[in-house]
Amino acid sequence: MLRVFSAIIFTVLASAAMSAQSSSSVTGRVTETRIPGLPQPAKGVKILLEPAVDRGPAYEAKSDDAGRFRFGDVPRGAYILIAECAYCSEGSVRKAVEVAEGSDASADIELLIGIGREYVSISASRVQSLEEVSKSVSVIDGQEMRDRADFTLADALRTVPGFRVQQYGGFGRTAVIKSRGLRNHDTAVLLDGVRLRDASSITGDASAFIGDITLTSVSRIEVLRGSGSSLYGTNAIGGTVDFQTPRAAKGWHGQVGGAAGGLGLGRFRGNLSKGSADGTWGFTSGVSRTVYTKGLDGNDDAHNTNLQGRFDVSPDDLTTVSAKLFFSESDVRLNASPDTVGILPASGVIDVFTGLNFSPDADDPDSVQRGRFLSASVSATRAWRNDLVMTASYSFLRTRRSNQDGLLGPGYQSEYSTVYSGTVNTVNVRFHWTPLRGHDVKFGYEFEGERFVNDGFTPSGAGDYSTRATQSGSSFFVQDLVTLLGGRLQLAGSVRAQTFGLGDTRFSLSSAPYSGTGFENPGTGVTFDGAVTYSFASTGTRIRAHAGNGYRIPSLYERFGTFFSTWPSPSFIALGDPQLKPERSIAYDAGVEQRLSDGRVRLSAVFYYTDLLETVGYGYSARSIPGVSRPYGGYFNTKGGLARGGEFSADITPDSSTRIFTSYTYSNADQRSVQVAGSGTVEAFGLPKHQFSVIANRRFGRTWVNFDLVATGRYLAPIYSSTYFRSVVYSFRGNRRADLTVGRTFPLRRDSQSVRVFATAENVLGHLYYENGFRTPGRTARIGVSYGF
Repeated sequence: MLRVFSAIIFTVLASAAMSAQSSSSVTGRVTETRIPGLPQPAKGVKILLEPAVDRGPAYEAKSDDAGRFRFGDVPRGAYILIAECAYCSEGSVRKAVEVAEGSDASADIELLIGIGREYVSISASRVQSLEEVSKSVSVIDGQEMRDRADFTLADALRTVPGFRVQQYGGFGRTAVIKSRGLRNHDTAVLLDGVRLRDASSITGDASAFIGDITLTSVSRIEVLRGSGSSLYGTNAIGGTVDFQTPRAAKGWHGQVGGAAGGLGLGRFRGNLSKGSADGTWGFTSGVSRTVYTKGLDGNDDAHNTNLQGRFDVSPDDLTTVSAKLFFSESDVRLNASPDTVGILPASGVIDVFTGLNFSPDADDPDSVQRGRFLSASVSATRAWRNDLVMTASYSFLRTRRSNQDGLLGPGYQSEYSTVYSGTVNTVNVRFHWTPLRGHDVKFGYEFEGERFVNDGFTPSGAGDYSTRATQSGSSFFVQDLVTLLGGRLQLAGSVRAQTFGLGDTRFSLSSAPYSGTGFENPGTGVTFDGAVTYSFASTGTRIRAHAGNGYRIPSLYERFGTFFSTWPSPSFIALGDPQLKPERSIAYDAGVEQRLSDGRVRLSAVFYYTDLLETVGYGYSARSIPGVSRPYGGYFNTKGGLARGGEFSADITPDSSTRIFTSYTYSNADQRSVQVAGSGTVEAFGLPKHQFSVIANRRFGRTWVNFDLVATGRYLAPIYSSTYFRSVVYSFRGNRRADLTVGRTFPLRRDSQSVRVFATAENVLGHLYYENGFRTPGRTARIGVSYGF
């Protein structure tokens, strides 16, 4: 009997020992992220641990106050951790876990609140899934930019629905964005959320530097189509573009590559990044050098250098500090402006006949433009509680442009040098408060100070002059997002109020204009924004509507712009009006999206309407200013115009290796009065009524082929006649530009390193077209190679 009892005891102990050896624990931490880069502990989240292969019992736990969880006595095997998340796009987050015999397993889960596989932050200045977004947005991710082998921001944006991108004369020349039938300066450009705008440019926007931004270190480009002034302030009447740089991944990573091709192209790009093993700090850096030694006529060399840097550190679980830098320098030879040829009719619009009545930009060997900007920012984010987060940031933006011209070149030429420089300092403090799940409130204050400098030089020095002006603005803003019905319904509303104050204004001569003129601060800019979206889960349908008003503060040039003339006597000629009021607009859009074939087909239709209620124009009808001579007219407040139309797109992914995106935009934009005397037209310039684009990408293992096409209808643009001393409106035929890229990636050392080779043929159709009279490249090609680790 004793032997039997001993055997039983031994068997029980042995079974317990074997069970202890074959059972382990699974531990981890659950965090939730509402603000990028700042995960917070997620309390009370239900977590399941289920066998991955065989059916068996599921384990259940809940996260504690610190977000931690634990499963004990888990047999060895493969499991799936499931965290329930009603406010994530898929309803739950799953993660694979492998439990080995006699050892514990650990796995952390991050719940991206409002973030699914596709997310944006530009639509509400905070992270949202595309399913939540109640506004029209587009995303160009890093993979798409690599597949297309684009290397400028202007090229990357040309296929965005509703966007009309023009570049006058090839790489490095002025590039402009017209969004939804509006003007060049109605689209705001951000670098990691920081406004890029030239305080010394005529309209105070980013157009002077869009052509200088190359894709040196970029993770994605987010585009808000439609009014965004309540979120992003001035110049965001028609749209907003956010150029986003990547955060460092764990370990060392880098890439070095180059490209060469037609028109004398040579390009170098290098990136290096390092992220700590625990994710508490990391840095990224990038440098690129792009040179065209020939250009369109063999004498149009262009040089561009971009430097980027980013450093992120999290000293504790509640704090994140980021510092970012973007520097660009360019040196470009310019051509003369397009001109008319022959005898012109007294009125009407002229169809373009090359060589008969129209002369495109001609070579001007000694006309040079140099540009430079430096954008630097630092921000700190601190979570005071799980539901309250504060972010404070400071940004500095310095811009400088110089134009030099000599006596060479066609027609009348004068020798001069002009320098424009601007400085913008911005301080922003904002709070994110989430009192309840599905309820997000953001509010804060922003101060912006800007300085404008304009210097002119002539060989004799008699015509030298300078202008200085400063201005500041204070903004208060609040935004409220409410998500209801399990994420199917979202309501968004925001308001922004900005006041302005004029600082010092100085001129180089005692006879300068505006002396004795009463200076008034621009009126307060108040903008509202409201949007709603609702998703029908059963049909895959989502409808949305958005309404908002916008504003643009008059630039310092529009208020105090001058030039110096030595004839008939040395004197300032005033162009600006110190009493200009802000531009104002109101916009509406509504759309529907439909998902088919389990999301492999996404159809979208958006209808928009924008009314420019009050704008700044230029003409001889400018008001008289007592004591100020304005013989050439000047800037004045006037009524704007209307832009209405529709954006239709289809995004098709029939399998994991193929994607086809196509869009059609109809835009009907008119001014309220004839812009050029004798033309008899109110149609907006540079804007075709029809634009079509397609992107087709196919992968064959490690090889890819990408084709993209942009085609537009006819459009109108004015050309100044040096013979008749007046502008004439021409009708230009539409553009058809198609690019084809083929490439392959060769893995090295188990994919930890790779070599990437590509070849791109631009304008493969050989279509000859002009942008407002400026020539564009014909068929060109380039090849490139890069090494990454």
